[in-house]
Amino acid sequence: MLLEDCGMSIRYPEIRHVEIDSTGKRTVNMTFSCLAGRRVSIEQNQQMKFLMMFALFDLHIDSNHPQLEGKSFSQKYKSLPRENDYNLILRELYRVSKVIRNSLVHNPSSFKILNGYLDVNYSFKETNFRVKISLDSLNSFYTSLVMYIKGDLGKGNYFLGILRSIYREILEGMSEFADEFEYVLCTPSGGLEILPHVREVILKPEYIITNDYLQIKVNETRAPEWQGTDFYLVHEEKDILVPKEALDQELKINRRALLDDWKYEGSFPPLRKDL
Repeated sequence: MLLEDCGMSIRYPEIRHVEIDSTGKRTVNMTFSCLAGRRVSIEQNQQMKFLMMFALFDLHIDSNHPQLEGKSFSQKYKSLPRENDYNLILRELYRVSKVIRNSLVHNPSSFKILNGYLDVNYSFKETNFRVKISLDSLNSFYTSLVMYIKGDLGKGNYFLGILRSIYREILEGMSEFADEFEYVLCTPSGGLEILPHVREVILKPEYIITNDYLQIKVNETRAPEWQGTDFYLVHEEKDILVPKEALDQELKINRRALLDDWKYEGSFPPLRKDL
């Protein structure tokens, strides 16, 4: 991908594949998912990094909504669908993106990195435009854009769970925002959030079926609060990747919900199906 070739660092979840044998012994295999290129790094030029990211994001939107091609950024934002979390978050990310993009093109001195924040502040036609966001949350912002552009997590509930968590981090790290619209950035539905930074994928765990429920049978070790757990299993000849966040305290889930909501989509996280 172009972004990787330019040396752009993107913080996808770190994946740890875990095999558990019949004695309960755990074998952990690490997969580092930070995207980093092999050529000249663009990380030292935040202005160029953002303009490249915005160009790809805008192209992604035009490709998926060809009727918006040629419209102004503001018109595109107002016309983008918002009927579910996938669309609503994309729409709000575009709203923030256009404010930063316009600062770089029309008033580049207003784009400043100060005291651990990106601070954009300018006026146009008597309207103040402002984005103040921590650099850590800015990295989460970039990660969410790349996840949309690449589409390698699919569009299902796993992606949405990761995305809701990342979007919440973005909002928490954004201390100020203003544009031509007189309402705050929209928030998603309050659906399931999935820890987005480090996840253990337990490969093909044992499970039992009782009535309409499937229960995963593993002896879990206590995980740190920042680490999530997924279970990869094959059920009714379907690849399933279900996060622990979707299970009850006994690691149970309704079978219909499992099959309807947690079929593996995309190519991330990578799965070792040979085990």
